[in-house]
Amino acid sequence: MREGPQEIIKAIKVTTSGFSSTLQTARMVVFPLLMSIPALLMWSICYMRGWHSNPDADGPIVNAILPWIGSAHVFLAGFLFLQEGKDIRGLKDAVRNKDVPGNREKFLQIAEDKVPAPLRYILLVTGNIVIFWTISLYYGNYWSGFFSVLSVAYVISLIWEVIADFDDPVNGVWVVKGVPEEWIKSAGIKRRFSDRVFEFLFGE
Repeated sequence: MREGPQEIIKAIKVTTSGFSSTLQTARMVVFPLLMSIPALLMWSICYMRGWHSNPDADGPIVNAILPWIGSAHVFLAGFLFLQEGKDIRGLKDAVRNKDVPGNREKFLQIAEDKVPAPLRYILLVTGNIVIFWTISLYYGNYWSGFFSVLSVAYVISLIWEVIADFDDPVNGVWVVKGVPEEWIKSAGIKRRFSDRVFEFLFGE
């Protein structure tokens, strides 16, 4: 007897990933904005005191320094996005086939692996250098500089948050659904600072 569409759907083990909560989604949007405030304050002080370059001196910065360092930052971020996306697929596969021997260990191995500290350091340094040179540029008026610095600082902070979020497949913004509670406890994943701040301020 042929199985109908409903029986086929029920037979397929579906494991999804998606946004975990409204609070976590808000954190992903708001926390990079908070991280941009120091750059904006620094730029505002420099602008009001006239501590910035002039249009003639901006050429090497805009044409050489920013493109090269910015490209290095984007390349590294892209590499990490691809790697973390591969890890998410591995986690989903382990959860989807949780009854298969060895998949619990597979899940724990991937979940406990973090982005290596040297890669985080390079990402932090290149991102801050891009923000620093953006602050140093000459802008014709206050608001053009304000929104330029805000845009660069926000995007770089958002990239940092997204990559860090991928390291937490059960508590972050984008999580793997249906993970057995015993697996989560065994993984011993610590909640990130931005998670704890938002939970303290707004609760779940």
